[in-house]
Amino acid sequence: MVYIKEIVICLFIGIAICFQGCIENDIPYPRIKAEIQKIDVEGMVSAKINSEMSTVTVKVADTLDLRNIQIKTLEVTSGATVIPDSLSCLDFVHFPDSGFSSVDSLPGTVNTRMNFKKPVPFLLRIYQDYLWTVSVEHDINRIIKVKNQVGTPLIDEHNKQVVIYVDEAMQPEFSNIEIEKLQLGSSIAVTEPLPDAIHDFRRPQVFTVTAFGETETWTVSVLHPGDDVQTNTVSVWSKRAYIEGTTKTGQVSARYRAIETQTEAEDGEWENVLSNEIKIKEDGTFLLIFTHLKPGCTYEYELTVDGKADEIQTFTTETLQLVPNLSFDDWYKDGKSWYANKDLTDANYFWDSGNKGSNSVGEANPTSPENNDVIKGKAARLESKTVAGVFAAGSLYTGTFGKVEGLSGASLNFGRPYSSRPSALKGYYKYNAGTIDKAKAPYEDLKGRKDSCHIYVGLFTWDKPFPVNTNDGIFVDRTWNNENMVAYGELVSGETIKDYATFTIPLQYRNYSTKPSYILIVASASKYGDYFTGSTSSVLLLDECELIFE
Repeated sequence: MVYIKEIVICLFIGIAICFQGCIENDIPYPRIKAEIQKIDVEGMVSAKINSEMSTVTVKVADTLDLRNIQIKTLEVTSGATVIPDSLSCLDFVHFPDSGFSSVDSLPGTVNTRMNFKKPVPFLLRIYQDYLWTVSVEHDINRIIKVKNQVGTPLIDEHNKQVVIYVDEAMQPEFSNIEIEKLQLGSSIAVTEPLPDAIHDFRRPQVFTVTAFGETETWTVSVLHPGDDVQTNTVSVWSKRAYIEGTTKTGQVSARYRAIETQTEAEDGEWENVLSNEIKIKEDGTFLLIFTHLKPGCTYEYELTVDGKADEIQTFTTETLQLVPNLSFDDWYKDGKSWYANKDLTDANYFWDSGNKGSNSVGEANPTSPENNDVIKGKAARLESKTVAGVFAAGSLYTGTFGKVEGLSGASLNFGRPYSSRPSALKGYYKYNAGTIDKAKAPYEDLKGRKDSCHIYVGLFTWDKPFPVNTNDGIFVDRTWNNENMVAYGELVSGETIKDYATFTIPLQYRNYSTKPSYILIVASASKYGDYFTGSTSSVLLLDECELIFE
């Protein structure tokens, strides 16, 4: 194992954060994703590894100093080099260059202690570079108990506020409150003033909690319960669920668990919704989010608003609905035209392009399968070119080609039926940004500038595919003025990418309750190809795309 590291490696973490994936390499190295597969640190209570987002979240005992935590196990993809953030290592030179199953099996000179006060980036290198982030948090059990208390105290960890509710009949006054237990921070923290010495809560009381050289200031209020919660809407997705309701005090909490069987002993453990997953608005409404759910699974939850718990209720998450052939491995040739489908049956015909129109004179196929320059299997090659004197952008979209309109236009049917709600579109792309040599009104001034590729995804509440007509200038309105648009995200890039790079397009939603009926995914080697403007040298390669659900 090599421990000597050049000074340039110390600078590489910062560079990689800004330019991850933009590494030029002319050697056709294989594509192997480097991942953190297992981690163990001293005092660890739990660890969650998210391979899709390349993140690790670890919880440790609240008696440990996050500034000095030892990593005991760090297993990564075989053959991957490990480069941690040099500023977070207590001894960067002696941190192992590769994964290890046990620190005890390493030489005595090894030092795997790190400062985890902030999330720490780890660069994993195996032919390409992959940036991971490891976060370590205290597993704090906040204990709050007063005499004549009702319900569960509401804890706002972000704003450091606590609201305790007491029975109005048993505790009509707030001047003689008896605190039985008040643990707001670490179990070894010092709380001032002493909780059992404070009784007057006619106004909120302020406590300082000190541990590991840092002090937090908490505000504790005591109130009588308000009216029952009034829930407005419950919207259930595949891996999330949203509850929107009203609150008088701004105090909202919830807990939930999976129901695996009818036997309660085999149900999942109760989990509390985190404070950062609850948003209180100025108008007295709230938005609460259940995250990290499993698709097609039934959950029960208990919602507490203004100190009163609602009855336990249930919901079932949606199953995942995938888009066929997002890997672009399946291709079918019908006559002269290539299609990114297994065949053209109703079950498999999901994608189309402008090939049919471009091939009306000869065989041109601006969109075609790529067999050699790929991540895996096959890729989609979108190549802008001139066909019979007319500029044709390499393009791909969910829908069907209609017919040629006029001398150079076409009618298209945009969108395919779809009802799931993904959070992002992710994949790999390469792009050669040519210089725009073909331009028509109103984009004549773009001639001579670099072309841009364009990838976008939208969800809509259409009752049928949208009829595009390029000859008449009829296109989908992709602004929020379009009330049929449920969600939208896009990537526009004018940069030449010589080696495959990953892209992620997050979807922004109009609201959490509207369910879509159609999905539209469009990719083009020339952003203004609909207006016959672009470069005949622009080529976009797409491979191994997928919809992300979170």
